[in-house]
Amino acid sequence: MSTPKPITRRSFLNQTALSGLSLAAISAFPAASLARVLQPSDAPVPPIGVLGWQTLQPGILAIADQSMGGNTMLVVAKDKALLIDTKFPHLGGAILRDAADQIGADTTSNDSIELTLINTHHHGDHTGGNAIIVPIASASYAHANALPRIKAQHERYVQGAKGGPSQIARERDDDKLMPFAKAAAEASASWTDITAVPKIAISGSGNTLRLGDVVVKTLHFGTGHTDNDLVIHLPEQNIVHTGDLVFNGLFPFFDPDANATARGWIESLKQTRKLCNAETKVIPGHGPIAGPEIIDAQIAFFEQLVARVQEQIEAGKTREEIAEMSWDFMNGLGFEQIKGRLLNGVYDELKG
Repeated sequence: MSTPKPITRRSFLNQTALSGLSLAAISAFPAASLARVLQPSDAPVPPIGVLGWQTLQPGILAIADQSMGGNTMLVVAKDKALLIDTKFPHLGGAILRDAADQIGADTTSNDSIELTLINTHHHGDHTGGNAIIVPIASASYAHANALPRIKAQHERYVQGAKGGPSQIARERDDDKLMPFAKAAAEASASWTDITAVPKIAISGSGNTLRLGDVVVKTLHFGTGHTDNDLVIHLPEQNIVHTGDLVFNGLFPFFDPDANATARGWIESLKQTRKLCNAETKVIPGHGPIAGPEIIDAQIAFFEQLVARVQEQIEAGKTREEIAEMSWDFMNGLGFEQIKGRLLNGVYDELKG
């Protein structure tokens, strides 16, 4: 990866104007406090910022709230920030504000904002806020296969932004988020099909980015959940963000249009597991943050799923019949409405 370049105040002003999100609009939003109060190690750490980030370690924050889309991580090192994924379009402004607050960036007067973005894959609940964040990021990355897919989702981002205020009013009734959602809805009229597309393609695995003293590795183990999955590894902090290779406690979303493959998914998970020890903190794409046991559980799920579907194919069951089936290892999982899609996808893969 190339070294992120700082963005000047002039370019920041120009880019936010192009995206329709003005500095005045951002600065008018309630600021998240940067103050830190030392507490006993066993005391609960209050959530941070507009979006209520959870502190995993000093300088490493995350959001694991299914109502907000894919799980997001924020890494802070002095005046630099690294953001992993951007959730839904109407949340992009709030994410930007929280990240800016964490690095002490005054969006009304600072000469530069050092914010680097990495998308774990192209799905809209992980890239929706890109249209607000990419234009002002000092660097933005995604797998090469993700870039055209993100570009093709332009209209989906626009419609998501336009519907954001009503979604917040209906689902959250959150006065802190509403100004950001309204700003995104207004801004969406000026977005083009490249506004949300990261500027730098990652084509392989083992790329390294340094954020101050923090080493960040991006790894691609082949086609699994999509053909553009990236795993984000912070080796010194012992943290892994799996993107949607892991759905913790949920049925995984199977996307044939993105070349999803259950067998490739298993292999990607096994390679991801090698990054972990017993103490590794694992941020899944969806579901609660936990340890490496959630990677083990996802591997076991897919291995059993492939075996059971193969058995039913050999028994002469049809695609439609298999889509209605269930087994004990599926009990208690959320996202049950997508189970049939998953079974259809695995059936099609195994039938060739």
